[in-house]
Amino acid sequence: MLGSIVIIVAGFSVNKYVFSSKVYDGVTTVTDIVAIYPVNIFDFKQKMQNYAYHLCYKNEDRLSQQHVTSHECVDSHDSLKRECEDKVFRLAPLNLQNKEEVLNYAKQYTQCTLPYKYIIG
Repeated sequence: MLGSIVIIVAGFSVNKYVFSSKVYDGVTTVTDIVAIYPVNIFDFKQKMQNYAYHLCYKNEDRLSQQHVTSHECVDSHDSLKRECEDKVFRLAPLNLQNKEEVLNYAKQYTQCTLPYKYIIG
């Protein structure tokens, strides 16, 4: 039982801190990961979570200037995620129809969950 728990936690950690950041190499904005419209809001929320992790790792130098580590950035995102989803996506349609809607919601979400200066995609 204890072994299973350790394996699950280890797997989650590796996915969270390693693979999530690698998937978005070369991505400059969230629209680089959204290729087909309309975008289902539930899928978009998951993409935004992974994109936020990417931003934390990609902007490690900028964060260190603010005395924040990449892991602290990810933890901050995780602690604000639910609150920000409720705030940002509260009145969102079930499907985002175009690039402008995607960019608008992405900007609001990242500003809410990653309240650091100069963090860029």
